[in-house]
Amino acid sequence: MTDRARVGMNLLWLRPGIVGGSEVAAVSTVGALDRFAADDVEVTLYAQRSFASAHPRLAGQLPTRTVGVPGDNRGARVVLESTWLPRAVRRDRIDVVHCYGGVVPHGLTAPSVLTLHDVQPLETGAQFQATKKAWLTRMIPSSVKRAAVVAVPSHFVRDRTVELLDADPDKIVVVPHGLDVDMTVDAGDLPDPDEIRRRFRLDAPYVLYPAITYPHKNHATLLRAFAETTRRHPRAVLVLAGGTGAAEDAVVGLAETLGVGDRIRRIGRVSTDERDVLLREAAVLAFPSRYEGFGLPVLEAFCVDTPVVASSAGSLPEVVGDAGVLVDPDDVGGWSRALVEAIDGAGSSPEASRRRAAQAARFWWRDIVPRLTGLYRRALTEPRSRR
Repeated sequence: MTDRARVGMNLLWLRPGIVGGSEVAAVSTVGALDRFAADDVEVTLYAQRSFASAHPRLAGQLPTRTVGVPGDNRGARVVLESTWLPRAVRRDRIDVVHCYGGVVPHGLTAPSVLTLHDVQPLETGAQFQATKKAWLTRMIPSSVKRAAVVAVPSHFVRDRTVELLDADPDKIVVVPHGLDVDMTVDAGDLPDPDEIRRRFRLDAPYVLYPAITYPHKNHATLLRAFAETTRRHPRAVLVLAGGTGAAEDAVVGLAETLGVGDRIRRIGRVSTDERDVLLREAAVLAFPSRYEGFGLPVLEAFCVDTPVVASSAGSLPEVVGDAGVLVDPDDVGGWSRALVEAIDGAGSSPEASRRRAAQAARFWWRDIVPRLTGLYRRALTEPRSRR
């Protein structure tokens, strides 16, 4: 091993535009390692060719080994993780492999750090296709056992992992996702907010929810609450950003049934710059998800001093802290009242801004990266009998 640990980041699971918040977290993590840990670790990325196309700057900054995976062929990707990846890792003399997608592939001989974003497949299986659920139900427990150390983004995920898998608590370490300080810079370098408003037809105060339309993201509660909100604010707009998931048709249909289709802006995926402007300009970020292992958009909103109303489920209470409003994910009336208050300016006081800034400051990458590099060192020194 050299003075700098050679870390191989397994990103073969990452299909750009498909995996949602996990993609954002992975890209942010790799960028943070490059900025804040270049003297400690040498990172090599192992990814699908589509990753390099979607994130050319990152792939250009770091050594990146890519392989083609045809379409949505999950079986081919699993085979490559157990064949191509171990060979590439040995060829590059990698010291430790960071498996960021929740699974440690078979065939790896180097010690591994596993990032487990959540254990949702073991708890809410109805959200997943039968074959994917069966595979994850088998692979997650096996991966937790085989990893030298497991990084989870919240105490919620740590507690659920220990309880569901009877895992060694000392092996499960909380390493939150981080924030880029760049988000707090002056907005002068961002697109013109007026142009963004025109592009997305945002002609009134708006509620923003950035999430793929997966069932657990709970768009239905938000839509019903927003329909009630329009009685007080008839010109308000609900902006639904993010890719399409299994609940897309149901979301579109419910909006029409509720009679608020003309006040909904379904804008799909947006660029990072567009996201930053949308966050800054929003009256409130809504996050009604029933199950989150973390909830990075909440912190991104705090980072630009935007009020947040979030679900009281999963990890969100510990991410929100005292800086936002928590509402039961099934309480439509409570959500409507919270949205009305936010649009009315209830979260605009100096004290509310101070709390948002303080909560965001707990998650700067410069403070979190040393915790992650510490796990790499721990993996390298962990006795093989315990891996």
